[in-house]
Amino acid sequence: MSDCWGCPVADEEILRAVGAFLDRGYPDERRLAALRSQGEDRRLLDEAAAQGWFGLVAPEADGGLGLSPAALVPLFRLFGRRLLTGPLLEQMLLPGLLLSTARADGARTRLAAALTGRRRVAVLDPGTTLDWRAANGSLTLDAGTLAGSVDLVRFGAVSDLFVAVVDGGGPDGASAVLVVDRDRPGVTVTGHRSTDPGASYARVTLDGVAVGPGDVVAWREDGAALVTALRGWQRVLVAAELAGIARHVLDLSVAFARQREQFGRPIGSFQAVKHIAASAAQRVIMLESFVEAVADDSATLAPESFALAALALKGAAAEAGRSVCEDALQIHGGIGFTHEHELHWFYKRALSLRTWYGDERETATETGRRLVSARV
Repeated sequence: MSDCWGCPVADEEILRAVGAFLDRGYPDERRLAALRSQGEDRRLLDEAAAQGWFGLVAPEADGGLGLSPAALVPLFRLFGRRLLTGPLLEQMLLPGLLLSTARADGARTRLAAALTGRRRVAVLDPGTTLDWRAANGSLTLDAGTLAGSVDLVRFGAVSDLFVAVVDGGGPDGASAVLVVDRDRPGVTVTGHRSTDPGASYARVTLDGVAVGPGDVVAWREDGAALVTALRGWQRVLVAAELAGIARHVLDLSVAFARQREQFGRPIGSFQAVKHIAASAAQRVIMLESFVEAVADDSATLAPESFALAALALKGAAAEAGRSVCEDALQIHGGIGFTHEHELHWFYKRALSLRTWYGDERETATETGRRLVSARV
């Protein structure tokens, strides 16, 4: 079965190439080693850079393929199915998306280095959470000085280039996106303990960090538009990864229900198990269709409409990813709750991705708020 239906031929070719690489070079033992070290597999990043993964959405003028971020959707579904970990979202999306906007040579040079893997990128965005955003921190920009902190920064402890999102924290409430080197005076990085098997986290504090025109990627109206695009595409790609996770655990469960016997019959023949599996399958298919629909429509949607669609998609993915994993645990019975079985890795990963840029309750509330505001 194809990992992506409805994909353009070029996207299918890329997907086949990446899948063949994972079949050949990413065995289960390597995946487990990365999961046990919270996604840290430096060799995988080097291999991904060498194969051009990080340049897929970068402009052709910068050595990329110039594809839409929508081309990454089938790849992230594949990553979810294979439980691929590491800063792939940051490295594959951020540099290319920002290079499409950046004009300053200083920012462009550093972002271009991320395409080759020479720089590791992390995003400082207080908006990675919704309900408890205030607790995550804030960033302000005033008179060439960047200040504040962000408590949840994926791969912050192992990155050397930060993409700082100033959402309304500039002069006169302006938004901005900047790039800041980790070794700049005033930058402090403090690692967190984490239960996410796919990512490490850190708190990044900016204490009066001096920034100049060469650090600015986008400012004011352009900055607000880039912030919207950054958050929207991260929600879409996280949703795609959750769809891949849900599909994999469903396939595992169906295969298990066919071969596991109880009272002399496969447990898949019992009505209760059939209902659980059928309900899970329905949610997986609906989520896959939703992901494809948003990706396909992204080229024609207005920015605010795309942001709204991404919010709704992320909420649906958060609920489906969690509930399908929980159904898989039920179908597997006692073995599904053991540390030796791979299900717990998928479940933990789904739980961590569920909250990234909003879970089902938070995104529903935010979607409603935006719709009401648009009508007032």
